Amino acid sequence: MTNQEILQQAGLSDGESRVYLVLLKLGSSPVNKIKEETKLHRTTIYDFIEKLLNKGLASFVIKNGTRYYKAAHPDKLLDLIKEKEDNIRDILPDLVKLAQIKREEINVEVYKGKEGFKTILNLALKEKKELLGIGIDESMFEAVFPFEIKQYFRKEKLAGIKERRITFEGAKFVYKQPNIKYKYLPKEYFNPTPMFTFGDYTCVIIWEPLTVISIKNENVADSYRKQFELLWKIAKT
Repeated sequence: MTNQEILQQAGLSDGESRVYLVLLKLGSSPVNKIKEETKLHRTTIYDFIEKLLNKGLASFVIKNGTRYYKAAHPDKLLDLIKEKEDNIRDILPDLVKLAQIKREEINVEVYKGKEGFKTILNLALKEKKELLGIGIDESMFEAVFPFEIKQYFRKEKLAGIKERRITFEGAKFVYKQPNIKYKYLPKEYFNPTPMFTFGDYTCVIIWEPLTVISIKNENVADSYRKQFELLWKIAKT
C-alpha cells in the first residue's frame, strides 16, 4: 500500500493526499512549484490546499506578496485520527442503543403437502403459546390429517397449550378436546380458509392444492389477534 493510499484511509481525499505529500517533499513552496510536481490544475491545487489548511495539515507565509505553503508535521495526522476516535467514542452509547432496537422483519415460508402441515404443528408445539383459529371446518382436517391431528392433540395437551377456534353454526364435526374452546358464526359469514396464529406466527391453509403459508411477524400476528378477538365477541357459544 502506498503512502497516498494510507493517507486516504486516514480520511484525506486523493487530491489532498497528493498535495500534502508534495508539500512534505518540497518544504515551503509557492503554488507554481506544487503545480509542477502534482501536474494538477492551479485552481484545483488551491481547493485542496484550502481543505488541508482547514484540517490543520498545512500553513502558509507571505513573502514578497507570494504565498508559500508548508505541510504540517506528520504527527498532526495522528491528532486528526485521535479526534475522529474521540468523536466516535462520544456517540458510541447512542450507536449501541440503535443497534439494540428491535428490527421488525417479515419472514414468509410456503410449505406444500402434509409434511408442510406437520412442520406448522411442530412449530406451534415449540412456541407453547395460545393458538387462535378462524375459518375452521374440522371435518376437513379430519379427512386430510386424521393421524397427524390426533398425535398433535396428545402433545398439545401435555404441553399445556390452550386453543380458541371459530367455526360455523351447524358444523357436524368438532374435536372434543378439554383445552379447546369453540364459538360459532353464521355459515354465510364463514370463510373456509383456515387461519391460525400463535406467538409471532400467522399461518394460512389452502386446501387445493394443499399449501401452508407461514408468516413470522409480531405486527401481523397482533393484527390477526385483534381481528380474532372482534369475531370472538360476535360469535356465539
